[in-house]
Amino acid sequence: MSSTGRIGDRELVERLVDSVEYLNRQLHSDRLDEWTSLEMTIPQVKTLVLLDRIGPMRMGALSGHLGSALSATTNVVERLVERKLVERGSDPADRRVVICELSSRGRETVGQFWRVGRERLLPLAELLGQDRLAIVVQGLEAIREAEEELQRRSSSAQSGD
Repeated sequence: MSSTGRIGDRELVERLVDSVEYLNRQLHSDRLDEWTSLEMTIPQVKTLVLLDRIGPMRMGALSGHLGSALSATTNVVERLVERKLVERGSDPADRRVVICELSSRGRETVGQFWRVGRERLLPLAELLGQDRLAIVVQGLEAIREAEEELQRRSSSAQSGD
């Protein structure tokens, strides 16, 4: 590939990154107020989002994903249990293992958080018009597929496949 072709690719990548960063800031700025109103710590928010994304997890796996000590994760989960956002249970196969999952209230809270972005996107979709919206959707679906492929590769590499 010629150096001009690579420069063009870099420029496109930079435009993509700049656009995504801008949209993230714009779409998530309202969410910060949403989480602030819930009076939650960053580790609590991260725990809720992780449980929403991955589903029920062992306390040790949750700790590993969060990159925190088991004792710290246990404290965070305890606060979330007190607020009725997370439920703890035991693994039927091994009663010593603690499984954490979102409660219905926790799912509702995380859903409320994500709806803020949805409410912000609907007027944008109207402004784009049908033709431009179709192009944007096609591009975003391609990005989503690429992200899913990265996740599959990452999972495969972690499991040693």
